[in-house]
Amino acid sequence: MHLDPTPSLDALAPTRRSWHLLAAHVVAEERFRRVGHSGLEATVTGFRTPEHEPVGVALELDQLVLRAADGHTRRTVTTVGDSQRFVLGEVGPPHWGAQPGLHDPPEVVAPDTPLPIDEAVAAWLGTWFSLGTSALRALVDEADSTDAGVPTLWPEHFDVGTELLPGARRASYGVSPGDDTIAEPYAYVVPWEPGAFPPDDPRWNTGALAGASITAAALAAEPDPDAALLAWFRARRDALLHRPA
Repeated sequence: MHLDPTPSLDALAPTRRSWHLLAAHVVAEERFRRVGHSGLEATVTGFRTPEHEPVGVALELDQLVLRAADGHTRRTVTTVGDSQRFVLGEVGPPHWGAQPGLHDPPEVVAPDTPLPIDEAVAAWLGTWFSLGTSALRALVDEADSTDAGVPTLWPEHFDVGTELLPGARRASYGVSPGDDTIAEPYAYVVPWEPGAFPPDDPRWNTGALAGASITAAALAAEPDPDAALLAWFRARRDALLHRPA
């Protein structure tokens, strides 16, 4: 998959926030009300409730799409409240943050909060999430990736992530569109156990994540970003897999 250069942070930030709010306050909430789970799937144009479910909702660039047995209905995104009325039939704070194990509830926003979406930036974000999902699925399918989770777009952190390996070797693997820790889009591997890797191992660049990260910009410069990201994930999985017990 081709990956264009990363949009500037000034261009990226408004669309990223709008997508995050839509994931947290609209799309994940719709799924939670139906099945009690808020995990989503990334797509090349946005994200959706899982495709195998007979009904659901998707974001495609700047449009919400309701999926039902009798067809699809679309609405262009404007505000949080308008999006909630279209999908949920009412306006208010989402409830999925009450799920056991979650510790980052959605931010509180007013219903009239505008949701600006730049279509070019949205298309880039969709490509980034899709590239990451593809690499994570390939990694999970490898025989060495034991005790793996399903790559999922999590609305609380707004990243696509999974976990691999048991016990002291377990780590989180994922791709983020940027956040308070690292402003620009990046991929990461974060071991669950402190000190899981030696400080002089070049595969880990520690920092605020206490693990490893690589920017989308660095991957975009590679001839094959998909293969480069998979190889990057694999090298860190292998480092954890073969670390002394």
